[in-house]
Amino acid sequence: MGNIPYVDILILAMIAVFILNRLRNVLGKKTGNEEEIVRNLKAQKTNVRESRPDKEEVNKKSRDSQSILHENPEINKGLLKIRKIDENFELKDFIENSRKAFEFILNAYSSNNLKALKNLLDDKIFNEYSKYVKERIKKKEDLKITIIGVQDPKILTVKVDKNEICFIDILYESEQIHVTTNKDEEIVDGDNNQILNIIEKWSFTKKLNSKSPIWTLINISEAN
Repeated sequence: MGNIPYVDILILAMIAVFILNRLRNVLGKKTGNEEEIVRNLKAQKTNVRESRPDKEEVNKKSRDSQSILHENPEINKGLLKIRKIDENFELKDFIENSRKAFEFILNAYSSNNLKALKNLLDDKIFNEYSKYVKERIKKKEDLKITIIGVQDPKILTVKVDKNEICFIDILYESEQIHVTTNKDEEIVDGDNNQILNIIEKWSFTKKLNSKSPIWTLINISEAN
């Protein structure tokens, strides 16, 4: 009975040697398909390489997409100058913000909020607006401007001077109702039922790459 453990150990050792020999024979054995396997691996590597987007092509497409910001060549040229100086400039955001500025300025003007207008208008327009506001206050009259709708603002011209100061003319077409009432809330000018179709050109300016994000309104004129 005392020799049984040694017999077990001997048997296990023989089994281990047999398994190692089998593994050595299998792992080192040629099947005749090695060249085909190598060819398949090379083909797979080639396919993977070809499926990756060409970096130069991606950069070219990116440059092409950024080079066309507007269908009008002159306007596009001006917008590209802005983008070159201010990489954060986005035309879509500018258009949307210009619509908000249009509505905000009209609402501030009709509510006599000169403080809100001070930083948005140049001195000439601010003084003109201020004069009308003071006249209404003196007469104890109120102006109510109701904006029914504003079409998408359209850029008319873009210019950037040598000092990196930008000038942009924007066309606004909107439907509004203007009504002026006296202290007794009687209508002295305008009609609540009359919708005015107003088309104007607003001119904005800004020092590109300045810390201030504000575009200053410098002129308002009727569109031709």
